[in-house]
Amino acid sequence: MDILKKYNTFSLILLIYFIALPLVFFDSILDPFLLSRQLLTSLLLVVCLIILMLKKSSYESFFIVDRITLLFLGFIIFCLISFLNSSFTDVSNLIFSKYLTFFIFFILIKHLISNDLISINNINKYVIVFGLIVISITILAFINKSINNQHLFRQVNSISGTFANKNFLSSILFFCIPFYFIGLTISKKLKIISLLAIIATIILLVILRTRTVLIAQSIFILLISLRYLKSKFSKKKFYSILIFIITIAFFSIYFLFNLKDNLHSSTNIKVQYFYRLLSSGTFFERLEYWQQAILIIKDNFFSGIGLGNWITDYPKYGLNNFTEIDVQNGRMIITNPHNDFLHVLTEIGFLGFLCYLGIFGTVIHQAYWLTKNELKNNERKYASYFLFFIFCYLIIAFFDFPLDRIEHQIVLLTVFLTINAKYQERKKLKNYKISFKVFLIACFILLSYCFTVMFFRIIGEKHLFNALEAEKIVDNETVIHELTKAKNPFFLIDSYTLPLDWHIGKAYYNQNNFLESLKYYQRAQKVNPNNIVVNNDLATTLIQNQRVTDAIIFYKKALQISPNYEDARLNLAATYFNLKKYDTAFETIDKSSINPKNYFYKQVAIPIVEKKLNIVLSKLNNTKLNNLIKSKIKSENELLAFYFEYKKNNLTFDNYVNSLTN
Repeated sequence: MDILKKYNTFSLILLIYFIALPLVFFDSILDPFLLSRQLLTSLLLVVCLIILMLKKSSYESFFIVDRITLLFLGFIIFCLISFLNSSFTDVSNLIFSKYLTFFIFFILIKHLISNDLISINNINKYVIVFGLIVISITILAFINKSINNQHLFRQVNSISGTFANKNFLSSILFFCIPFYFIGLTISKKLKIISLLAIIATIILLVILRTRTVLIAQSIFILLISLRYLKSKFSKKKFYSILIFIITIAFFSIYFLFNLKDNLHSSTNIKVQYFYRLLSSGTFFERLEYWQQAILIIKDNFFSGIGLGNWITDYPKYGLNNFTEIDVQNGRMIITNPHNDFLHVLTEIGFLGFLCYLGIFGTVIHQAYWLTKNELKNNERKYASYFLFFIFCYLIIAFFDFPLDRIEHQIVLLTVFLTINAKYQERKKLKNYKISFKVFLIACFILLSYCFTVMFFRIIGEKHLFNALEAEKIVDNETVIHELTKAKNPFFLIDSYTLPLDWHIGKAYYNQNNFLESLKYYQRAQKVNPNNIVVNNDLATTLIQNQRVTDAIIFYKKALQISPNYEDARLNLAATYFNLKKYDTAFETIDKSSINPKNYFYKQVAIPIVEKKLNIVLSKLNNTKLNNLIKSKIKSENELLAFYFEYKKNNLTFDNYVNSLTN
């Protein structure tokens, strides 16, 4: 009875955790879900460790270390080495604490399973409960959308539930599917619930239209169907059916690719759905991200750029590598290369990447072995479901970044735990053993570090949130006050890679306190020298402090990172104009993209073009040409139109003006 009581304790704790996981969030920090769920996971681990410590007579005196644990430990060690190579330790602390949380979750829950303190069957049920809550959250989001008179299939990008964005919502919906298939065989009541969950998930994923997840879902269902057919038909019939399915799949893909060329944005719901589904724009964007990642890998193959440093370091390899205008102008930040494998390789290096791949390779091997060697048919079936899921997860991870999210990794680790525990039980392998007391102490130390990081990050993000709210109502005093409180060793840069010192500098600038503003902008530039906005704003503040020569250096630095960064180019052109370097000013603005709707562009371009035109006319000294220009240009708008007309020609400005008399 005593063991049963302990077993129920851990089961209850884990059930509460999986119920709370999709529901918990903080409403006044930048990412309401990430830190809150990491904190919840850490609390779960601490509670489990305390109970184990208090009930020490119920478990083995040794902690078992197997191959997956060693590979996971190797991954953590290389993360730490990468951390030591990091230029942005506050970001590295956050990422390292997250990976440590995953590691401790894996080894601790595995220990509970190995010591019969919690059953795999119960864990599977808890993930089903988690999945049902996710489905309910998604349905409620769609109901709310309908209440606001929005069509079910339109503006689905706004549907995120409690998972940050549509893609994360879609992937977490899919991640629960293998557990529903397991639920079909556990009990009659759970069978009905699981069947409804499978149907609801498929329908919701079709509506949400996340292509990578739809592909993964289709492959998963296809693999399960093939497994079922293989068990029902002879080998000859099965291969005939397989050839038929492959043929149908080939012609379906061929039809869709042909259909793609005839589709366009439309008010027709069906046409618009397939137009968006088959659009290749985001794929080509990902190719650009991957190309940038490859440039980073070439320079940092073994060491990596530092844990969490992709977001701060990728700009220095050139923002002109991206076609997206918002990226080139610093308005859109690429948080990672949208490929978990490239992300790990860029940040942690080749050896850490091998450990990461080794974890997947080992789990796949163990799952495959179980599909062949489990004694019960249902157990072999469960192993197949998880094996198919891992293959599909790898597809999603190749085009997206589930590694970033807590709940996604917890479900994945639950799959790993189940496979590994079953494999260890069946193979009865001899593994390394360490003192459980040492294990407990190590876990408490690591979790203390994780809690420290999270505490300071949450405090910092809360104050930054308050500062940004104050910024909306132009309350600069409150902005400065809140940001000063926000800064700490674990929180120096916001999620857009803008240092907190930049925010403070901006507030002082808005108060016309240019000397104090300069001090903070200079600090911000030292924290993140690769942010083009920081370099541009520092240069502008240097001009306000009569340091024009230094300002030009930082405008040029911003343009070196992103040659198409319009704000810096226009500011630099205006600076040269004020220095009476009219030819240089014209050469600078002539490299800008024409944007007649941008007021600042017109404000800068008009005097520069006017001055350049007068210089050319004076040099040519042609009365006929002067009269022609006077009759042609009588207003600023006509001057701009004249300049835009010149831009269409393959001539220098001087030659274009001279050609007008021909």
